[in-house]
Amino acid sequence: MKEVGFVNKKNLTIARENMGLTTLSASKKITSSKQDFVAQWENGDSLPTWPQVTKLAKAYNVSELLLLSRREIKKNKSIPDYRVGIKDDGDEKVKKLINLVISRQKWLEKKLQESGQAKNKLQGSGKNIQNHKEMAGFIADQLQIDAGQIKSFRGVGARKKALDYLIEKAEGYNIFVGKTISYHKLTVDDMRGLFISNNYCPFIVLNRADALSAQIFSFVHELTHLFRKSDSISNSLEFRTTRNGENSEEIFCNKVAVEFLLPEHDFANAVYGKADITNISEIYKVSEICIFYRLAELGKIQKSNQYDLEKEILAEMAENLKRKKEAQKDNDGGNFYNLMKDSNGDLFNRVVADSYFSNNIGYVEASNLLRFSAEMV
Repeated sequence: MKEVGFVNKKNLTIARENMGLTTLSASKKITSSKQDFVAQWENGDSLPTWPQVTKLAKAYNVSELLLLSRREIKKNKSIPDYRVGIKDDGDEKVKKLINLVISRQKWLEKKLQESGQAKNKLQGSGKNIQNHKEMAGFIADQLQIDAGQIKSFRGVGARKKALDYLIEKAEGYNIFVGKTISYHKLTVDDMRGLFISNNYCPFIVLNRADALSAQIFSFVHELTHLFRKSDSISNSLEFRTTRNGENSEEIFCNKVAVEFLLPEHDFANAVYGKADITNISEIYKVSEICIFYRLAELGKIQKSNQYDLEKEILAEMAENLKRKKEAQKDNDGGNFYNLMKDSNGDLFNRVVADSYFSNNIGYVEASNLLRFSAEMV
């Protein structure tokens, strides 16, 4: 098959590195041969064929023209990785997600600048706040979040309503919020939350595979990163200590999240038991184990009962997780359009749709950005 006449070797390298791939792992994505063709192309020893360029562009999440253009692409900025216990096989998946978010931010920044939108003023506005209680109050005030509204959601779907409420508040201040979807193949160990700063379109991504209570916690955690303007990849909910390799920045953001969702002044009782914890979980939309650790930290759990109570809650969590997995065995994952729309986030969908329906972009570009037909928005 005929080789292309020219390929931008530097763009090949940058696009690959942006995805966190080695030359050999990239080669395996386009051919069954054990030969490292990508290294040869980047070194200028040979040229790829057109079908190979197409496969590379898909693997690197870029257009074919960028690999053939003499205009050099930019290397993605480095996002601080605060994850604990991450395996190497999860790194490529997260890099692919980061690449997607940054590519969207480049498009959004251009469109928002063209429309005359000002820079996001909330991002970094709390960078000088060092006390987690003060930061929790600052976030609530700046986004006009009503804790009573979160508590008011009850019954089936209460946690989803609470999360939707928080996201709606953030997107009202031009903070873009998305979620992972099944094809990202990211477990909660790989990533729970992601924040990538941008002057016009800061972006938060949550892991849809996580429990809703954990997504709520992670969302407030990532909001803290936004107000501190500290980019991050996170997978820990630990707020009690810096043991097990947790980063101090992560601990601070988690302390803010627990104070925001479970404020110390709300817990006046001397001692709390299992029934209290279950009730608090229903009201505050936070997991029972998080509530247990919070109350234990505040000295509100009898020390003689802590071990047995923690064991009981963890056992219930494991059983609930088992039941959830069994219930999802025959689940086809839901309607792709609805999932993709939710994964993009309302604000991103709206900006793309507005550009499309005002004839600023075409159908193909809009559909590629949305990953579903632009006519369905």
